[in-house]
Amino acid sequence: MKTVVADSNEMSSVVPARGERGRDWQNWVPYAAVAWSLVYAALGVYWAVSGRGFPYTPETVSNIMVPLLGRFGPSVAWIVVMMTGIPAAAVGAAMLRGVRSRALRSLLITAGALLAGILLLFTTSLDLLVKVAYVPAAVLGLFTAEKGQAYLAAWSQWATIHQLLCLIGGFLWLTTTVSYARRSSDACLYCGRRDDSELWNSPDQAARWGRIAVYVAMVVPIFYALTRYAWALGIPLGMSEEYLRRGQESGTWIAGLSLATFGLVGAVLMLGLAQRWGEVFPRWMIGLAGRRVPIALAVVPASLVSVLLIVGGIAIWSGFDQMITALAAGGAEGIELIGAIIFQVGPTLLFPVWGVALAAATLGYYYRRRGPCKVCGRGAA
Repeated sequence: MKTVVADSNEMSSVVPARGERGRDWQNWVPYAAVAWSLVYAALGVYWAVSGRGFPYTPETVSNIMVPLLGRFGPSVAWIVVMMTGIPAAAVGAAMLRGVRSRALRSLLITAGALLAGILLLFTTSLDLLVKVAYVPAAVLGLFTAEKGQAYLAAWSQWATIHQLLCLIGGFLWLTTTVSYARRSSDACLYCGRRDDSELWNSPDQAARWGRIAVYVAMVVPIFYALTRYAWALGIPLGMSEEYLRRGQESGTWIAGLSLATFGLVGAVLMLGLAQRWGEVFPRWMIGLAGRRVPIALAVVPASLVSVLLIVGGIAIWSGFDQMITALAAGGAEGIELIGAIIFQVGPTLLFPVWGVALAAATLGYYYRRRGPCKVCGRGAA
């Protein structure tokens, strides 16, 4: 059932009835974001009073595997933790009140976007990306019993749980800010469209730039996989014969095959963001053939992976000088050092490009597939 609401100063719009609205993220996410900040504020009080559990210590400053926030030291981290608690909840409360003043609206949107960016990009780490990348290998039972137990134990560590908590908070605040921006600009709360026609985000335009983003995003995992497969096959690409032999003896290159394969599978799945089979399940998928692919099935995991790739790439760039020093200490110099930078480090340095391109491709996929809004009726088929 739908209800029509009219206002003398605004164009009439169609909104879901009360029972339907309660199930939509645009309505409940702002409350969830405020609740998240209150819980995080309570965590901050516990850390301050007990002196235990604070995830950012002086030891994290020089470690590229920890969240970027930890690289700035405990003092900066404490400031961010405090601002993410009660002040953030106050911002959320103002958004829920529907503040429409132009100056305050800009301030609230900026604060919400900044908060989401910090939580998504500065409180998660390269270590979380590595853990996610090894999920297929763990599911397929490619680990030994000892390594499998260690992998599962790593997910139960407080540092990892805290990162997952911040990741959830980041997406909550991102969607809360989007919801407020729509509500305060008289756009449709459910699709974000206004009365002006679609331009860059129209289905046709989104299909064009989204396809380009897909192809750019595919370059990095293919490049990464080629280097790892070469090492597993005994080809010393970007390294000395001695270094290759040590990796073979320790099983390092075989272990890297799972990451390489995961990257290639990801590249194929990204292609679905621009292909017909990304909209309708192909014939060989028994039980699903011919059915439309839910938009969220592609958008949610792709958004998560794009954030982790950007975070991991930034962390790798921040430790670039350390990696070069390690390569030089290992005896690499001249042309050999250049080859090591290109083939050993190069693919990972491109992770931010992969992440940004994947995010753009995901956005293009969403705009291309969303169709006319079932609430306001705007949009092309």
